[in-house]
Amino acid sequence: MEFAIDFRPFRLEDARFVNDLRRLESMESLLGGNKRPVSYERDAKWVQDLMLGDSPNAIYFAITAKGEDEIVGYASISEINYQNGTCFWSGVKLDSQKAGRGWGTQVGLKIVKFAFEELRMERCKGEVLEEHDGAMRMMIKIGFKVEGLMRSAVFKSGKHHNQFLLSMVRADYERVKEDLDL
Repeated sequence: MEFAIDFRPFRLEDARFVNDLRRLESMESLLGGNKRPVSYERDAKWVQDLMLGDSPNAIYFAITAKGEDEIVGYASISEINYQNGTCFWSGVKLDSQKAGRGWGTQVGLKIVKFAFEELRMERCKGEVLEEHDGAMRMMIKIGFKVEGLMRSAVFKSGKHHNQFLLSMVRADYERVKEDLDL
């Protein structure tokens, strides 16, 4: 499979993009995390901390179109546990022009390829709000399996939301790798 996207490290100037994405109510409402207003300066510090922090249990990727340099989204792997070989695909945020056009699927495939081939993980989990049909379809499409529904797992927008727990283990990844020629 030929990817139409690349991952690159964050740059300080990416903070403007991150802050602009954070202001999109349509995006924030579908993500598992809590929403809060964040200043550009706070996001600039966050990006700088990512660039200089070298966290042993989280990796963030700026997403670009293949051969391009401009950020169009970002994704992360967190809760990296090398002893148990487990991690959490913490999600993806994409420019609204890219969402729903296969970009999320490519990001997901590239994330699991990195998790299983570079980090040598045995299991990668993900979580999706029950009402986020697009994310659920994409995760199943790339090989994640539903483990269950976590009831009232996330409080946002004044109410509790259910959240699906999904995972992919190495055997699932090997099948996807062969099927899609990753």
